[in-house]
Amino acid sequence: MPSPSSPAPPPAAVAAHPLSPLRISLKHSKPRRHHLATAVAASTRRRDRRSQSQTPPGRRGGAGSIWVNPSAPPRPGAANRTIRRLVELDDLDAALRLLLGGPSSTSTPAASDSMPEPPPVITCNILIKKLCARRRLADAERVLEALKASGAADAVSYNTLVAGYCRDGRLADAERVLEAAKASGAANVVTYTALIDGYCRSGRLADALRLIASMPVAPDTYTYNTVLKGLCGAKQWEEAEELMAEMIRNNCHPNEVTFATQIRAFCQNGLLDRAVKLLEQMPHYGCIPDVVIYSTLVNGFSEHGHVDKALELLNTMLCKPNTVCYNAALKGLCIAGRWEEVGELIAEMVRKDCPPNDATFSTLINSLCQNRLVEYATEVLGKMHKYGYKPDVVSYNTIISCLSEQGRVDDALKLLNDMLCKPDTISFNAVFKGLCRAERWCDAAQLTAKMIKEDCPIIEMTFNILIDSLCQNGLVSDAVDVFELMPKYGCTPDIVTYSSLINGFSEQGLDEVAFDLFRSMPCKADIFSYNAVMKGLCTAARWDDAGELIADMVRKECTPNEVTFNILINSLCQKGLVDRAIEVYEQIPKYGITPDIFTYNALINGFSEQGRLDGALKLLNTMCCEPDTISYNSVLKGLCRAERWKDAEKLATEMLRNGCIPNEVTFKYANQLFMSNRTV
Repeated sequence: MPSPSSPAPPPAAVAAHPLSPLRISLKHSKPRRHHLATAVAASTRRRDRRSQSQTPPGRRGGAGSIWVNPSAPPRPGAANRTIRRLVELDDLDAALRLLLGGPSSTSTPAASDSMPEPPPVITCNILIKKLCARRRLADAERVLEALKASGAADAVSYNTLVAGYCRDGRLADAERVLEAAKASGAANVVTYTALIDGYCRSGRLADALRLIASMPVAPDTYTYNTVLKGLCGAKQWEEAEELMAEMIRNNCHPNEVTFATQIRAFCQNGLLDRAVKLLEQMPHYGCIPDVVIYSTLVNGFSEHGHVDKALELLNTMLCKPNTVCYNAALKGLCIAGRWEEVGELIAEMVRKDCPPNDATFSTLINSLCQNRLVEYATEVLGKMHKYGYKPDVVSYNTIISCLSEQGRVDDALKLLNDMLCKPDTISFNAVFKGLCRAERWCDAAQLTAKMIKEDCPIIEMTFNILIDSLCQNGLVSDAVDVFELMPKYGCTPDIVTYSSLINGFSEQGLDEVAFDLFRSMPCKADIFSYNAVMKGLCTAARWDDAGELIADMVRKECTPNEVTFNILINSLCQKGLVDRAIEVYEQIPKYGITPDIFTYNALINGFSEQGRLDGALKLLNTMCCEPDTISYNSVLKGLCRAERWKDAEKLATEMLRNGCIPNEVTFKYANQLFMSNRTV
């Protein structure tokens, strides 16, 4: 309000002001304070008067006030309330200092003689749990000791620490805490179950069974279920069956978890008859199969090729099937390639008010692409919006990868550009791989530029695709140039990068460069990089170095595989060193490896090229795998060269009798055989 001495504004000015009505109302009304402000002021005055009347003389304000006197005794329970608040705020260190004492404590520790206030057991149990979760088990045990010293430790205190030690794999400490709980009388069924769970997680099932049999308290359903889970995980089916029988004998009734645990394990391992038997037993123990158990069984039937049983179970469920159940049956139909029934099942889902979801479409698109039916997968992608779903980047990537793998890179590129969601690095890399395979380097460069423009990071995989493609096309120098660009994009070459380059150098006969790169690479060599070096050494006929390389693989715990020996055997045979190849072949079992069809074909062809046909025939007849068309053709070639027409005719007959389909090369030798018979 203006002061009385201030001049009043001209009436015209007041009337012209946009807020003039408000000003007029203020001018003619009495000043009023807000009701809330008045109430607060009155309450404050009353509180001050009451405080002054209750405060003893000499302590009213000033330095003698309790609020500024650090030596004054704390109010009862103040320390415990502070600890509780610190634990709630996850300030565990401060809570420990206050509970156990320390240089930063502002009050006397709870367990001290000067302050007989016992620590808050519930808060301390929560503190133990949080410390265990952070693997601060020594601090957790210190809290337990403080509780024990005050006589406040309860079963939860011990149980929490036992479980914490078990999760950390420190079973000896868990056993020690359990013994302490037993001595204090605090051990209960949860304490024993926690240790049993630790035994099961560590694979010590014998100890778990021993403990459950010797518990001084009766094990409950949760205890039995814990051991059952461990036995099923170890595939000890008979022991699991016996334990469940013991559970029933001890009048500890199984529950839904008991059955679900075993049914899941049986289904995962193809023991579907046992799973169905358990399902049928459930009602006898008052257990009703839920949708999770049914879904597990339907999925088990589908994954193991029993889709008709999966559909039968789906139609006879005691509860309403959900989308997960339908998706499990859908998977089975897709695996069996029964595409018309897939459509019928989806229609049934809609009809029964259980519409398909993202997982439904993802399963269908994946299956179609795996069966190279990418056109149908694209059609499904286009129909998703009718069911209220928008295709996600995973579905797009599946189809783009399939198109790229089939060489339809233009279609993949078009789909990439038409995506309804933002493409990610996997999307771009799938198209990038197709372009590189097609040697469309300019298009690949343009795609890389688009990635950068759309803020999609170029990662190591992008470089690896390009480097590997360049090396496979003999453009090793270009691959090296790309390799040197990686740090500029924040990418570090990995073992895949080095393996591609080493393989490229080896293919070009640059064995020394490949070997030098192998020895100088900063990452640990794997089987692929070793095999790439092996290829270069064998191409250069550096047999001693090849043998030393295998020894180095063994020393560095990178065991040679079939490919390693096949590279060596094939190279020896190509250079006419068949006897040395046989020596290598005889060493293979010492490395825990079984020769495969490529091993035998290399040796058979080596014998045949040298005219050692009896050796070739002997190897053909003693192979530990079925011979293929190449195996027979290699021997036929040698027999025809040696004009052993009867043996060739006999071998061709055997080939057909064994169901081995001939190819153009076979017919070439068969024609020679036919011409020889005409001549005779």
